[in-house]
Amino acid sequence: MFMTWISRTYAPLTTPAWIPDWAVALVLPAALVVGYAVLSRLAPVLTPTRRRAGVRLVLRRTRPAVQLILVTVALRQTVRGVVETDQVLSVVDRAAPILVTFGVAVLAYRLVGTFFVELRKRFDTTAEDNLRARRATTQIIVLERVVGFVVVVIGIAAGLMTIPGVRQYGASLLASAGVAGLVVGFAAQQTIANVLAGIQIAITQPLRIEDAVVIDGEWGWIEEITLTYVVVRVWDRRRLVVPISYLLQKPFQNWTRSSSSIIGTVYLNVDYTLDVAALRREQTRLLAASEYWDGDVDVVQVVDTTERTMVVRSLVSASNSPRAWDLRCEIREGLITWVRQHYPDALPRERLRVKGTIQA
Repeated sequence: MFMTWISRTYAPLTTPAWIPDWAVALVLPAALVVGYAVLSRLAPVLTPTRRRAGVRLVLRRTRPAVQLILVTVALRQTVRGVVETDQVLSVVDRAAPILVTFGVAVLAYRLVGTFFVELRKRFDTTAEDNLRARRATTQIIVLERVVGFVVVVIGIAAGLMTIPGVRQYGASLLASAGVAGLVVGFAAQQTIANVLAGIQIAITQPLRIEDAVVIDGEWGWIEEITLTYVVVRVWDRRRLVVPISYLLQKPFQNWTRSSSSIIGTVYLNVDYTLDVAALRREQTRLLAASEYWDGDVDVVQVVDTTERTMVVRSLVSASNSPRAWDLRCEIREGLITWVRQHYPDALPRERLRVKGTIQA
């Protein structure tokens, strides 16, 4: 229908006889491409400054698709005006709708992707308090995957409908979505389960981008969330890939579920002779001098005893999990150094009581 409207609207222009047909065939495509190039350069200049970067991004990402559509339409109309061979016209009439449909599908996919890219820029996940940004970024990424998948399916169906021999398959792809869903669901139950789990995670958000988590004993940050799996950036730079359905079936720890602030623990095994009050004052001094402490939690408690030592637990807090890790290491090192310097006899030791005397 679109190509028919173009044919009726833009009839071939009357040109002097001395101009070759191939030159005429190139005039309209070249004019369209040059015109679009000029307009795409002027558009950012005429746009307000705060929206200029977004306009440039849209034009850069959609330029190939738009040029393909313009050139295809122009060449088809020009060829129909200068070529009289039925075979050539038949090939052109069949190829043009396919190329135009492909260009429109790519254009739609790029526009959707650009929209979500601009949407993600509004949220800074590197900020200190990034809870809201991580929540929004997670929803945007999953929604982008879903919308992109829908656009691709519609584009494939529309492309099939432009080919006479397989037109019925394109119509069936759109019309019989229920039957196709049952067949695909039966053949790929696990994949569908992962997709549904991904949508569920996007809605309920048990975890978000840059959440600090512990999964199967591996501690790291959520780096990527797709419809089928989650990538965890482990603290030693490894990547743990977890099927998304696994996260709905197995328990895992989310250290930043409600806030990026986190409490860290340090355990010391010391002798009963240690002055715990003095240790508590030393920790307060160390925390006051630390760049990682957020000024919230400072606790020292004796939480357990054994036949040889007592177990002292130190609780400290930081604004996020990486800083909490560094703070725990710093406090552990500082407290051990202080005990060694001021209470060397309070370090863990073995007590032996020898009865009797040694005969020479």
